[in-house]
Amino acid sequence: MGFGWIDFLLISSAGGLIGFLAGMFGVGGGFLLVPILNIVLGIPMELAVGASACQVLGPATTSLLARKVRIRDLFFPLVMTGGLLLGVLAGTGVLEHAKAVAAISVNGKTIIVADLVVLIIYFLMLVSLGVISLRSARRTDAELRGALLKDRFQMPPLARFPGLYDGKLSIPLIAWFGLGLGLISGLLGISGGILLLPTLIFGLGIPTHRAISCSLVIVWIVAFQSTVAHAWHGNISLMIVIALLLGGTVGARLGSDLNARLKGLQLRQQFGWLLLAVALMIGVRLVFLLAG
Repeated sequence: MGFGWIDFLLISSAGGLIGFLAGMFGVGGGFLLVPILNIVLGIPMELAVGASACQVLGPATTSLLARKVRIRDLFFPLVMTGGLLLGVLAGTGVLEHAKAVAAISVNGKTIIVADLVVLIIYFLMLVSLGVISLRSARRTDAELRGALLKDRFQMPPLARFPGLYDGKLSIPLIAWFGLGLGLISGLLGISGGILLLPTLIFGLGIPTHRAISCSLVIVWIVAFQSTVAHAWHGNISLMIVIALLLGGTVGARLGSDLNARLKGLQLRQQFGWLLLAVALMIGVRLVFLLAG
């Protein structure tokens, strides 16, 4: 599909917003970018997903450089890498199957299967995470250390991650979480930060600011893997990606600067309201899509 200068500027502006969110919350922003590209700008779902997966590399790289990530910050992300790769391959495969089915008829209307599948999963995921983030906004990082995942699923072998967490964490648990994260990332075109950040904070009890730094490293890894997978399936338009990167790299630096000035409680509350706002937009789209 072709793009004019107005389209280019609109997409670049969207990239700036996504980059700002990447730096501020430690997420890739694909959860907002895919709905904007598909619902607002009318870009086909597979191209929106592919472009979202690819553009994250720019803001994630800028955010990592702004934070001066140390070698020890890479230990936890590297444990997840194998599971992330397998999950990304599975997720892109599911999207390709939905694209191959093309369209179905619901209430006499022809609906593109890929659009329906991706939007429904987005809606359910955003509502759940938004509620969790808002409910936790009144709790401090110290109160969140009584984490569900690390307490209930401490499967050996266990490992220490200096600078990230004071105790020991289960390597199998981290690897399986990486698999699930990669699956969602490959299917939805998100970098996984939207799921990763709440899990690191609420599931493993990692302090908010440390979790954000770790999240950015994992976001970069999964974005690279997803870019290669979607490029292989022809789901990436270079013009869309270039427009997103132009705005995204600038927005990421501004978001990183603001992040350093906010407290963990403020970040979680703002993140929760943002998730619910995007879920509302997707819910409205689904109503119009399925209405007879």
